[in-house]
Amino acid sequence: MKFICLLHETARPTAEPPVELFAAIGAVGAASTADGSLIEVGGLLPISTGAVVTLADGAVTTTDGPFVEARELVGSYAVYDVADAGAAAKKAADFLEAHRSSWPGWEGWIEVRAVMEAPSGAPGLDA
Repeated sequence: MKFICLLHETARPTAEPPVELFAAIGAVGAASTADGSLIEVGGLLPISTGAVVTLADGAVTTTDGPFVEARELVGSYAVYDVADAGAAAKKAADFLEAHRSSWPGWEGWIEVRAVMEAPSGAPGLDA
């Protein structure tokens, strides 16, 4: 089953992450690549560089960033193919452990969400 993990940052002790963090994240990624569970990873720019498209009261509206209500940064994501939500949560915990051990004072959380996959043969949804 596929899960997407979204990293949310709530406290950043320094403007730039330390180089040790990149090494720790690399080790976590290498382990997940070696066990075949890592499908995709990527960094995300702040929401201020994007837009929010909303459907409300029958109207579709687009609001460009920046957004005053945005208090957290979603900094990166990873997609894993693992047995269940517990295995995905373990991957997320390993990633946060890399932050805890390499960037003291950094705080955040990871949203772990199952990816809904279209039924085989669904029109327009085949990969």
